[in-house]
Amino acid sequence: MNQETTSSSTLPKQEYAPATQGQETPVDRELIQPASFTPLNQPQVFKSKRWQLHHWLIALALFSLAAITTFLFSAQTLSIHTIPNTTDSDIEVRLSRLLSFKIGDNYLLLPGETTVSVHATGYQPKQQNIVITKEGEQVLNIVLEKLPGSLQLIATNEKVHNPDTIKVMIDGKYRGTLGEPIEDVAAGLRTLHIDSERYLPLTSEVNVTGLGQLQKHSVRLQPAWANVQLTSEPNGAQIIVDGEVQGVTPSTVEILAGEREVQLKLEGYKPWSELLELNAGDQTNLEPISLEKADGLVSVNSQPSGASITVAGQYFGLTPQDVSLKPGQTYTITLFKEGYQPSHQRVAIESSKKANINIALTANLGKLNIQANPKDALLYVDGRLMGRANQTLTLPAVQTQIKIEKDGYAAHTTSVIPRVNFAQTLNVKLKTVEEARWENIPATIKTKIGQTLKLFNPEVTFTLGSSRREQGRRANEGFRSVTLNRPFYLATHEVSNKDFRQFQIEHSSNHVKGNSLNGEAYPVVNITWQQAALFCNWLSEKADLPVFYRVENGEVVGYNAQSNGYRLPTEAEWAWAARFNNGAMLKYAWGARLAPNKKVTNIADRSAAPVAGYVLAEYDDGFVASAPVGSFQANSKGLYDLDGNVAEWMHDFYEVSAGLSLKDETDPLGPESGGYHVIRGPSWSHGTITMLRLSYRDYGVDARNDVGFRIARYVD
Repeated sequence: MNQETTSSSTLPKQEYAPATQGQETPVDRELIQPASFTPLNQPQVFKSKRWQLHHWLIALALFSLAAITTFLFSAQTLSIHTIPNTTDSDIEVRLSRLLSFKIGDNYLLLPGETTVSVHATGYQPKQQNIVITKEGEQVLNIVLEKLPGSLQLIATNEKVHNPDTIKVMIDGKYRGTLGEPIEDVAAGLRTLHIDSERYLPLTSEVNVTGLGQLQKHSVRLQPAWANVQLTSEPNGAQIIVDGEVQGVTPSTVEILAGEREVQLKLEGYKPWSELLELNAGDQTNLEPISLEKADGLVSVNSQPSGASITVAGQYFGLTPQDVSLKPGQTYTITLFKEGYQPSHQRVAIESSKKANINIALTANLGKLNIQANPKDALLYVDGRLMGRANQTLTLPAVQTQIKIEKDGYAAHTTSVIPRVNFAQTLNVKLKTVEEARWENIPATIKTKIGQTLKLFNPEVTFTLGSSRREQGRRANEGFRSVTLNRPFYLATHEVSNKDFRQFQIEHSSNHVKGNSLNGEAYPVVNITWQQAALFCNWLSEKADLPVFYRVENGEVVGYNAQSNGYRLPTEAEWAWAARFNNGAMLKYAWGARLAPNKKVTNIADRSAAPVAGYVLAEYDDGFVASAPVGSFQANSKGLYDLDGNVAEWMHDFYEVSAGLSLKDETDPLGPESGGYHVIRGPSWSHGTITMLRLSYRDYGVDARNDVGFRIARYVD
């Protein structure tokens, strides 16, 4: 473009008209100015055109139109229905998606997940998630739950007694009382139960509206009482029903149905009472009740107390005592007490008044002369200390408790009745505590299976064994000095098969060459020492006594010397029981001769020749082998078969002493250990001078057909 100058050809073409007079010409209005010069190398500047407000509004309208068009083409329809159906004013629906539109009952929103929240008056708020799909219109049904309501039960009775005590149960749960609003009752059909002491139970159903509203429900209660009319002569008596005052006569009172005790009480009159059987709703009119004037009272006292009271031959108890008697009469009151003279007194009785009688009884006395040893013992009479025991007392002729005591002695207590005009003497010798203790220990006891044991307390020192010069003596019979101080019980008989089979039911004592050893009453044999010891423990357990023998894995491994449970006799106890007699030790149980001169024991005699090795041909006890326990006479201590029948297991382990033991042993239990146990006493198979001696000692551990046992135990 040529930019040198602006030629006239570039100016707008103007038309000129001739000028009239008085008008300006174009030349007069505008002068032609020369154009300014612009160099060729100066850049050209262009000015941009600005957007005005209307430009922006147009652009926004176009964008909105495009967005709405896009939303309308992409949006889906959601129809929301509530069950039950509620009016628009009651319901508020909210969607979690910001871009949604409500058109009528429908909502337009883009596909995707959204949360629908519904709030309706009277219903629980409800929230539900839904996924909007591209498949067309969707319908969402929302079930609304009614809010709980309040329920107020109103009785239609004219007057209700103590409504706040009438319990209301809804669906089996206590919810309140009659008349008060009960909050938070779930909507729907509910079971209503009303319970009250004064009304019959009522059960019904009520349809609770809910929706947070208060609902009133009318009920009619049926009375659980009867109306009872009571009058009395005189009137003004208290009416008491089952111990509670209900009014005064004359009056009609409401009394609960059932069996009720009704009483009338009026000062100065005897109480009246009757059991009434009443039905709910009944009207009962009782005949007028005539009250009897109250009895008078007599307070009867005596010195000493405990005297029997009789009035007109009727017994009224012991003094002190209040006696009730009919008024308007004079009575003779008689007091009796053993050891005292009878006393009589007259008294006039007035209604509702109390008289007092206080009588000092005159004692019948007797003399009691007490002689006690030791002389410095103390005397107590009916619990009162009277001084030293040796004195003469004047006492009432009644049963009186006398107690005499002294330290270190057992107290002596007795009861006496002194005699009138007749002196009595009471001689008492106190026993030491130890003497009294022994008097209280039973002389015999029985086991739980019926065996009898006798009590022994030798308190003696003697010598075990035999002299070297004694014919038949063996080397194991050395002398030993032994003292027995500890009291013990020892069985009178050997343990029988019947006894042992209660412990081991399958045990058999077997036979010897066809001669049975297995009879119920025969001594048990063919048992080991271990079996005998375990039998003793079994007996202890049956009697709740501590076991004597310690057992591990079914075997005896030791013993408890302090136990008073059942055990086997010690060798010293057996030797004392069999041999000690009047301070001497017997050689044979039956006398000095080898062979007995009468049937006194069961040993190897001519009857035993078929089964025994050596027999006494001049003796016959009548038994081939063993005999029933206790078949022969007991020894001087009341013990059977120590001198025959079967030999017996001892508690002690077996050992041989070298000679005379200079050390005295007290209540010895034998060695602590050993391989064998001592066996003592002759048996049905023994017939030699060596074996028939009571000092004969044998030993073993295994079962034999001529060895049994008897039991023993300490006292404490």
